[in-house]
Amino acid sequence: MLILTPVLYGQDFFRFYAPPGGVYLNASFERAETVIVPISVEHGGTGIPSWFLTLSAGGSGNYTAREMDQGSYTITYQVYKDAPPATTVLMAPPEVLTVDNVITTGDFSSYAATTERSTYDLYFYLPPGQFSAAGEYLDTLTLSLYTGDYGDSGTHVLADTVDILITGRMAELTDLYADPEAGNRSLDLTSDVTDRRIALVHERSNALLGYEVTIRSRNMALDASATNPFMEQTEGADRLEYSLAYDGFSVGGWVGGTALITDSPGITSPEWLTRELTLSYTGDSALAHGEYEDILTLIITAK
Repeated sequence: MLILTPVLYGQDFFRFYAPPGGVYLNASFERAETVIVPISVEHGGTGIPSWFLTLSAGGSGNYTAREMDQGSYTITYQVYKDAPPATTVLMAPPEVLTVDNVITTGDFSSYAATTERSTYDLYFYLPPGQFSAAGEYLDTLTLSLYTGDYGDSGTHVLADTVDILITGRMAELTDLYADPEAGNRSLDLTSDVTDRRIALVHERSNALLGYEVTIRSRNMALDASATNPFMEQTEGADRLEYSLAYDGFSVGGWVGGTALITDSPGITSPEWLTRELTLSYTGDSALAHGEYEDILTLIITAK
């Protein structure tokens, strides 16, 4: 009788699983974003007395503030080993590493006849208050698994490594508001007025291709024959033409009661741009008594 005894062969391994498809962060001016990314480390066979996970600085080469870029525009982000707010920034050799800069535990120090697996979290953090062009920002980080003592570079042996694509999606923000100037409800239309401020207008846009601001005169829009904006008697037919200046430039090119007053090829910088809207007219003593008005509407649009 022949008896066959199977021989089992073991294989040592030590490796990790990175997130498939990369890491995605949604950026906006108003709020922060934190994405928790689990990294699973697997071990089998001979025990690993010491090991650690590291993360490169990325394209900026700066651990103080990692950066994603979109052409000439950048936004900063950070990766921590603990939930933010934190100071435990993940780093990589050849930096001098402390326990705050790596992920390491006593796991896997014993022989494992079957696969053992542990999961550790990376905290990708994108701070608020960054005003940069809308769109996708990219960076690439290298995640590395080492055996050895993180504090002794002479013991470092690379066990596994992978590049992780970081994508930040910056939301588009296009906004406009005006601070009306006081004292404009009782203008004397019989006397000349030159460059009287009627409002301070504040523009904000991070649209990548730029933005436009237009101004609309209600009276002109209702009168196809008008070539200039005008104030009209609320209970009559008299009118008085006027002109506008925006940011020191005369407003012209009216079409259907609307004129272009800002044509920007990029984002506002700093965050808000403030421009003065002024009014001028030649007084007319022959105007009929009463109140005269026009309604101006400002509209901001991304390109």
